[in-house]
Amino acid sequence: MEPDIVVMDLAMPGMDGVQATRRITELGLGAKVLVVTIHDEDEFLVPALKAGAAGFLNKSAADTELIGALEAISHGHSYLPQHAAALLARRETQGASNRETGREMSLSPKTVEGYLARAKAKLGFHTRREIVRFALEAGLLRTEDER
Repeated sequence: MEPDIVVMDLAMPGMDGVQATRRITELGLGAKVLVVTIHDEDEFLVPALKAGAAGFLNKSAADTELIGALEAISHGHSYLPQHAAALLARRETQGASNRETGREMSLSPKTVEGYLARAKAKLGFHTRREIVRFALEAGLLRTEDER
């Protein structure tokens, strides 16, 4: 089998989904991995991306977002849900450069740039100011007075 996209669950017997994603990526088969899981993005998003996943989707949203995720990945884009996009937006609001964020997440600066562009598009933002406002309103970022 030579799939273009592998839909990966994180909870599997033997080898977990992050390990399997890493293995697929290391083999260089050209298959992209979409992680579809019940697990929370806060805990598993970064490990999945570090392992080489092209997308991340919670099973609770799969009925409405799966086709869009597969289409995005098949066209060479990444796919992140709104919450995951917000996590990356939070990194942007903290002033980290794409290079710094990439180093922290073991991703290339270009990959970080792509994820941030996707996050901005998904959230409907065009400017850094909009991201900061969203992060403040969502409780992802605190003002100096709140610290």
